[in-house]
Amino acid sequence: MEISVEPYEWTIVETLRALERRICSAEELTRLLLSRIEQANPVLHAFLAVSERAIEDARVIDERRRAGAPVGPLGGVPVAIKDLMDTDFAPTTYGGLHRRDVLPAASAAVVRRLQRAGAIIIGKTNLHEYAYGTTSENPHYGNCVNPWNRAKITGGSSGGSAAAIAAGLCTAAVGTDTGGSIRIPAALTGHVGLKPTHGLVPASGVFPLAPSLDHVGPMTRTVQDAALMLNVMAGYDPRDPHALRAPVPSYESGVLAQPVRIGVPKRFFFDKCQAGVLQTVTEALRRVERDCPAFSFEEVVVPYIEEVPEAQNAVIGSEARAVHADWLRDQPALYGEDVRQRLEAADAIPGYQYVQALEVRRRFRSAVERLLSEVDVLVTPTTPLAATDIGQAKTHIRTLEVTVRSHLTRYTNPWNLSGLPAVTIPCGLTVDQLPVGLQLIGPARAERKLLAVARRFEEVLPWRSIAPDFRT
Repeated sequence: MEISVEPYEWTIVETLRALERRICSAEELTRLLLSRIEQANPVLHAFLAVSERAIEDARVIDERRRAGAPVGPLGGVPVAIKDLMDTDFAPTTYGGLHRRDVLPAASAAVVRRLQRAGAIIIGKTNLHEYAYGTTSENPHYGNCVNPWNRAKITGGSSGGSAAAIAAGLCTAAVGTDTGGSIRIPAALTGHVGLKPTHGLVPASGVFPLAPSLDHVGPMTRTVQDAALMLNVMAGYDPRDPHALRAPVPSYESGVLAQPVRIGVPKRFFFDKCQAGVLQTVTEALRRVERDCPAFSFEEVVVPYIEEVPEAQNAVIGSEARAVHADWLRDQPALYGEDVRQRLEAADAIPGYQYVQALEVRRRFRSAVERLLSEVDVLVTPTTPLAATDIGQAKTHIRTLEVTVRSHLTRYTNPWNLSGLPAVTIPCGLTVDQLPVGLQLIGPARAERKLLAVARRFEEVLPWRSIAPDFRT
């Protein structure tokens, strides 16, 4: 493999190859990215902290590599961590103020796994306060800015991780996803974001938003990179009550059986969608259908989908309200206005509605599992909107006025309610030169197959994830 791009543009695969060939050292790459963070962060507000250990950790990896010692499957790869995850090298703010000066005693399980795999934890990224929002407009630490257009949102809540990848400030990142918080910012900033099956990656040491909906996953430049990250991140952890006891295969080595059946749920998932987004997604699907003769596309209907938004809102609202009960009672003034209002609004959700929502989830998941026994994957737009302006509350889809924050999750949150794996890949640009994401959904624990299909899509829809203004 020839490497013809700048080091800050490298994928994980390219980084590992370059380090093995001594094209550069892990320390040199880490110093380069820290310098880029210093230059770009005052504009992008992508990072809340950088690791003082990063250079020394990189130096240790270099010494081990020179000595011929094992360095791990991610040896020397600089990775950013969403500041919802505990780290023992810097306070973990969760995007809020209640614990901004508290240094956790131990790092989250997923952080420790990345470190054991040789990844260089380069810093902690900004987010929507307590992960409870879809724009990453943070009143305490600054709004995350989209590198593709500095007037636009990154999406959220993992907006800092997304901006860091799109601006070439890290090689990969980790995010969390409760209603779309990995996939939305990945789509709006033009890279890959994977929400694995619920519980496949442990959430121990990660501040919860709604525990039965929370997922932890990789944000990367390519599907193969996401698979490499998942190899390291996945696996049972007894400290997470939702963690799956499941074997961890090699996720990048999935082989596709022929033919591949692609379900296209046009009802619900292709309506209420901006014309530019719909046009870009439709053209991408035409290209894949033309260039992948083994793929067969068929229109399908997702059962109970109209019931999902209300059920998802009841579950996330009720569980988030329970998580924040003490702080909301004792220190309400420390919250930003939008998050405080969302938490207080959950007081209007009666207990029976939460119970009914859990029943909707059961029926919905069972129905989708049956549908996914008839097709291999489902494909939809990731979001119905491209990135909107920072501070913009509403937008129009034809004559319909919608609320930006809630509408961004329309196509993503069904897969949190179901717990099924979903991945977004970039599929093109709108006429305004804003990235558009294409979402693939697969059966539970079927990440190998899902990622294999996504890699084939990616081959037809080539992309480099660095925003043009940051290719310097």
